[in-house]
Amino acid sequence: MQDIRDIFFNNVKNTFKKDKDFYILTNDADVHALRILRSEKRFIDAGVAEQNLINIASGISKRNSTALIYGFCTFLTFRCYEQIKFSLASHNSNCKIVGIGPGYSFPNDGPTHHGIQDIYLMYLIPEMEIYNIADNNLANVVSKKINQIKGPAYIRLDKGIQNYNKNINYNLHDGFNLILNNKNKKNLIISSGYFCNLAVEEAKLTSKVSVINLFKLKKFNEKKLIREVNKYKKIIIYDESTISGGISPILISLFNKYDIKIKVQILASPDIQLFKYSLERLDILKHLKIYKSNLRKYF
Repeated sequence: MQDIRDIFFNNVKNTFKKDKDFYILTNDADVHALRILRSEKRFIDAGVAEQNLINIASGISKRNSTALIYGFCTFLTFRCYEQIKFSLASHNSNCKIVGIGPGYSFPNDGPTHHGIQDIYLMYLIPEMEIYNIADNNLANVVSKKINQIKGPAYIRLDKGIQNYNKNINYNLHDGFNLILNNKNKKNLIISSGYFCNLAVEEAKLTSKVSVINLFKLKKFNEKKLIREVNKYKKIIIYDESTISGGISPILISLFNKYDIKIKVQILASPDIQLFKYSLERLDILKHLKIYKSNLRKYF
């Protein structure tokens, strides 16, 4: 079993070796699969200088090359937001920002490393596409097709072995997949990223819940998603990000656009900064009352 990061970055490494116009940049972050490339001229470690890092990537992209940046998601979004918005996105630069450590995946480092607001922050940039990778299967699909994703994109990448959806045939055009389909069309959980795993585990305990993984957060197939949503009596948005910083405002806006009358409930992180340094990820979820068992009261 491979770590989701190894799957993603091994494919990136293969692309780097084949494509001489493909550059990798980082802000002093270490990835095991890419260590062998650090001596290459097209591998650039800009150090802890995220604003400069983005500007370098922008310059590379303007030469008809592809720039892939990786580092902790909080540092690659908040610290250099203006550079991303104007140096990259406004030029539609062919640059991919890979944010490691979404959600509470690095729990012991506190709020500086809690990636719980970065989704909507990047969503606010008009040109930016967002991919939120939930499992090994999707990590493999997205990383193998990295050169087919044109323009600026933000890719969130978790850690660990996330191998629960190996039989799903992910469709990058649609941007979502029904990853658990129960015949009883009563409750539908829409989730993204790591929480998809928890949603599936909890939904399997009942026969009245289905689960959708919404992994592409901007140019997804809206009408197809709405057709699926309309089959159910209740929608539960389940998100590790905050209520205002994740997929919740994206989906609520979509439902308003299509005048959806179905009952919608949200289970997501509260809008707080969590100064807890001794809790593991699952302990944090339980502390915040957003663990999978907290879903039960919704169906």
